[in-house]
Amino acid sequence: MSFPGILQWGDVAIGALSRAAEALADQKELAERGAARRTRMVDALITAIATSPLVERVVEIQLDRVLELLEREPERIRALVRGQRDNMVGEVVGRVRTGAAAGDDAVDRLTLRWTRNGTESKP
Repeated sequence: MSFPGILQWGDVAIGALSRAAEALADQKELAERGAARRTRMVDALITAIATSPLVERVVEIQLDRVLELLEREPERIRALVRGQRDNMVGEVVGRVRTGAAAGDDAVDRLTLRWTRNGTESKP
């Protein structure tokens, strides 16, 4: 095989790699288009289901049942609401305590750093 023949095979290999890279880019673009289309289709399906007359009727029936229960057994609903309120208050208190503890730690580290710097600079 002559030297020009070897160079030609090198060109063929480079051309094949170039074509493969283009194909991969095309696949990525197609995958992105497909994912976007799927997202739009799922959103449209969810909207169609959520606004369907059947779902609206089911929600109406459940709402009527809840309102009837509220009329018949208001204390049961009050207890439920109280329990939810207590849970929410507990979560908020926990978050405040966690934040306060983190703030205390930060202040302690800062104070420690300042006091170290103050003692290190003295002879």
